Amino acid sequence: MTKKILTFCLAAGLALSINAQEKMQDKDLPAPIQTNFKSQYPDASSVEWKMKDGKYKVNFKANGAKQMAAYDATGTMLSKGIEIKESELPAAISSSIKSGYADRAIDEIYKIDKKGEINYMVKLKGNPETKLYYSADGQLVKK
Repeated sequence: MTKKILTFCLAAGLALSINAQEKMQDKDLPAPIQTNFKSQYPDASSVEWKMKDGKYKVNFKANGAKQMAAYDATGTMLSKGIEIKESELPAAISSSIKSGYADRAIDEIYKIDKKGEINYMVKLKGNPETKLYYSADGQLVKK
């Protein structure tokens, strides 16, 4: 019985590590990304890089707010986001969350600019971890 439990735990750990995002250090980033990020956010702090889906993603603090950005390998910024308050969410998104996820509280909200197109990412508290992506007009784009 103990052997089965140990085998299950090892298998589960391996599966989780395969799906995990790869954390990165500044020194491991391509030079164009380092250059562009430092010029765009010279006062960034608490910087954490990850590689996910072939993109270099960064979470950081700047100007007193939590922010995020994504870059390709050439250093081109693909998207950027800034944490906002629940009161700053468009009414259509607030209404959608209240009706579809009444039993869940909001954890974080980011306003995301992807090449001029504004979207909102809403992280809900609880299990399973839930991230909802909405267009500016309140349409659920992706779950």
